Amino acid sequence: MVEGLAIGVLGGVALAWSMGHTRFGADGMPMLGLRVTPQHAGLLLVAGTLTLLACLGRRTALIFSTLTAIGWAGLTIVCALNVAHHAPGMLGFDPRDSFLYGALCAYNVTTSVLLALALFKSHRGLN
Repeated sequence: MVEGLAIGVLGGVALAWSMGHTRFGADGMPMLGLRVTPQHAGLLLVAGTLTLLACLGRRTALIFSTLTAIGWAGLTIVCALNVAHHAPGMLGFDPRDSFLYGALCAYNVTTSVLLALALFKSHRGLN
């Protein structure tokens, strides 16, 4: 839930700010140390919203956290490759984005493992 709120609010504020202030370049606008483009802000807003919806059940949260960890890992790799080639793309990739996506991936892997352990214990009657 914390992840969903944090990235959802960041995405929503960044999207509103970027729509109101279109004078920023193609690589995005600075926000909390990141370069945020409208597409990047939209991605964060959608991911945050889906994360909040996935909190409705343990099994749903486990599946969503696992899929999200894979998605953030893929985005980390794509971001790192674009940064290495100095091509920010539509999402305005920069090294700080790689760190953010890597941290989100690690967080979701940890969440998936903890949820899997909790589901295993409750399924086996160990709780």
